[in-house]
Amino acid sequence: MFIGKLPYFAFHSTVTSAAVVGLDTEIKKRVKGNKEWMSSRCFVFDGTLNHETFLNGSVGILFADPESEIGEILKKEAGPTGLSPNPIWTPELIATCYEIQTANPEKYSEILNRSFPFNRLEPAQKIEDNEHIIYVLRKLIKNPKESLKIEELALEIGMPASWLQHEFKNALGFPLSTFHKWFQIKNAVIAIKEGRSFTDAALNAGFYDQTEFTNEFRDIFGIPPSVVFQKGESIRWYIQHEEIEKILNAQ
Repeated sequence: MFIGKLPYFAFHSTVTSAAVVGLDTEIKKRVKGNKEWMSSRCFVFDGTLNHETFLNGSVGILFADPESEIGEILKKEAGPTGLSPNPIWTPELIATCYEIQTANPEKYSEILNRSFPFNRLEPAQKIEDNEHIIYVLRKLIKNPKESLKIEELALEIGMPASWLQHEFKNALGFPLSTFHKWFQIKNAVIAIKEGRSFTDAALNAGFYDQTEFTNEFRDIFGIPPSVVFQKGESIRWYIQHEEIEKILNAQ
């Protein structure tokens, strides 16, 4: 969850489902290949959608981890086109963002757990019965610094690399390499918000250097991390423990 002021998101694909809401005014969004801009107070979109966004004023952005319950709710709301404006819960999301803006950080979890979509989670597509995928996910999430070696992972679970990639994408909806990059970026963002430098955060998350982290961040979010995490900016943020991490920690 991100609440703050951002200017513009260039064309990007966020990997997983998300919702963005304008707290002061409407948001403009354009899907790649379309000339016309769409205007709405709130948009829900699928992570595979390549789009750009023009923002004016404060916004609230809810990103969902891959394969999470929240992600499934947002993906369904985005619909067959991968983009849906003004869902019926827009006022509820706006109210939640305003409440977080004036609350102490220790209250964020309580506020979100009684707000959309945390207060209406439904069972998402489960992966706990797939031992191969669980093993790979645990390796990726718990060892973010390690470079991705698909051939070695495939050997460890006794299946061809091509089959592992096929089974992973079939289970989660996107390539193994994309999932790995998402959690590397998430780890770097957490480190930055804890006060570590961009370079230190990037290296500890498994990136080669700060430049690689910046490029990957821009590809996913359409904006460099330096703009999001400017010193002195009043940005509210919160990371919820999501379904996929609950599954892994229970194993």
